[in-house]
Amino acid sequence: MTNVYQASAPVEADIRAVQAQGVDNSDLIASGIAGHINSCWTQAKMAKTDVTERLLKCERQRRGEYDPDKAIDIASTGGSDIFMMLTDVKCSAAKSWIQDVMLQSDRPFDLVPSQEPQIPPEVRMSIVDFVRMEAEDYVQAGQQLHPESFRSRMSEVHDIISVKVKEEAKATAERMAQVIQDQLATGKFRPAMQDFIDDFVTFPTAIFKGPSVRKKKRLQWGPNFTPIVLNDMIREVERVSPYDIFPSANAMGVDDGFLIQRHRLTAKTLESMKGVPGYSDDEIDQVIVRYGRTGYRYTEYGDQQRDDLEGKMNSQMHNDHLIEALEFWGPVMGDMLIQWGMKDVEPTGVYEVNAWQVAGFTIKVVLNPDPLGERPYEIASWRTIPGAFWGMALPENMRDVQIMCNAASRALANNMGIGSGPQVEVVVDRLADGEDVTQMYPWKIWQTTSDKTGGGQPGVRFFMPEMKAAELMGIYNQFAKQADEVTGIPNYIYGSGSGASGAGRTASGLSMLMDNAAKGIKSAVSTIDDVVVMVVTRFYTHNMIYNPDPYIKGDFRVVAKGSMGLVAKEQIQVRRNEFLNLVLSNQVALQIVGPEGAAYLMRETAMGLQMDVDKLVPSVEMMKFKKEQIEAAMQQLQAAMPQIAQETNVAGDTAPPPMNTVQPQQGVSA
Repeated sequence: MTNVYQASAPVEADIRAVQAQGVDNSDLIASGIAGHINSCWTQAKMAKTDVTERLLKCERQRRGEYDPDKAIDIASTGGSDIFMMLTDVKCSAAKSWIQDVMLQSDRPFDLVPSQEPQIPPEVRMSIVDFVRMEAEDYVQAGQQLHPESFRSRMSEVHDIISVKVKEEAKATAERMAQVIQDQLATGKFRPAMQDFIDDFVTFPTAIFKGPSVRKKKRLQWGPNFTPIVLNDMIREVERVSPYDIFPSANAMGVDDGFLIQRHRLTAKTLESMKGVPGYSDDEIDQVIVRYGRTGYRYTEYGDQQRDDLEGKMNSQMHNDHLIEALEFWGPVMGDMLIQWGMKDVEPTGVYEVNAWQVAGFTIKVVLNPDPLGERPYEIASWRTIPGAFWGMALPENMRDVQIMCNAASRALANNMGIGSGPQVEVVVDRLADGEDVTQMYPWKIWQTTSDKTGGGQPGVRFFMPEMKAAELMGIYNQFAKQADEVTGIPNYIYGSGSGASGAGRTASGLSMLMDNAAKGIKSAVSTIDDVVVMVVTRFYTHNMIYNPDPYIKGDFRVVAKGSMGLVAKEQIQVRRNEFLNLVLSNQVALQIVGPEGAAYLMRETAMGLQMDVDKLVPSVEMMKFKKEQIEAAMQQLQAAMPQIAQETNVAGDTAPPPMNTVQPQQGVSA
């Protein structure tokens, strides 16, 4: 038997209509799920040990800290422990570049009709009826009608309605996009995306999650501006730390095997989950009573090192009553669910389960509410490894370069210290009693005895070590330059002028170099584009199922705009100004684009100049409304023309000139 997802009709608000599908939070279910989650958790955390070490190395490399074993080796030599922050420079430049591309506008996506809008069959029949009535009226008026004229009129009306259908589809898509944009703003999309981009340039894999239903307080003003606090259900998105995600050992993506996310919660956060569909209020109360004052943690490998890198020293000793929870996503056989006490499932079926567990308490058990059974996670990597959950991080790509630059810098610092002054060779058995050889100062007198060998050699001899600063600087510069090649992020991207030689000395040449550099990061941006598309698609699907507004619904697809932002915004603005001047200065072009097209160009240009667009150019809707008013007035005038002409003939026995003719002025020949 195939499990078919069928969404129920919305009862109240769209989110409140989401219900847990076929789940009973009985003690039997909770006990069985807790045991299954514990078994999966043990497997996942063991499989992630090596990955956690990779995460720590990447973060240490970006924070400018040596790995513990390397730090011990450096300390044993007594030399310099300088760490050149080359990795952080590249990661920060990549983050700024991607962030400027992805978040340059308020909406990093668009909705477009998924296919060419088609005229409904009932409308096609009405076109035939309409043209037939026109033909009958034409024949009844005594005019001759050629059969080809009927077909031409049918095609003309069909084209007019097709244009209207396409315009309506675009308008509906725009309304849906605006609704989703408001939901993303409420769900903290922008700060979550900023943190996600930071993970993207730092770790092997970055994780983005959403939407998730949360209950959140909102302030509203009542009569006489009385504050009213409302508890609303909202959809939020979040960045998931790579340290807190635990896929199954053989997972290639978020939908393979099982997936566990570790949450760090407070008692207040747990309390906010009460009343959210799918959560057990009784289980949450028991967790708060049991661990609200002491906290509960799943202490794992690397936790203290991670907290130290994040600036949370001694976090394991002072946990601030944090309560950690495990969120489980994974397929479960139907016979296991039946043993746990779940009803309305097939023994041979496979069902996707989402459960939350704190210690021995299961605070949530539901079947995956997604129509396609997909999990609300998306992952992206700087360099994807086919068939692997964890990709290759930017710090890992340039690790060898960073190691060589650090080695050259340490050697340079040590050589500068040694070569900055003279070294002293002392024959200690020739020094006078009490002579201190550990201090040197100007005009010091060295007391020595005579050379017993008779050679006349001095008891104290000075010599200068050889300075290798030039060679070491050359080594450093060579490997620092190699970092541009291995990362695809040249130094002129983030304002350094040393790499912008040759073509980069001119504005057009630098623009060409920037465009070429953008090709290297385009694959990274396209990966994040895929994440945005999937997240927005989930919002779109949820609105299609649960939002009661019929004027936003249609068959649309999501298009990300990140890759388009790789072109410099200044170049886009210049080309836009040139095109606007072309349209406004050419009457033929102005007639082609029409008033609406010219208004659109003017609005986009004003937006690029950070002006208040609504005060300068009317919106498309307002222009359409005014156009409809003018057309209605013209139709009324044309309808009244026969009566006006008849009254004029009766009064002056003269007819007015036709509407489409121009009367010559006095004294001017026609």
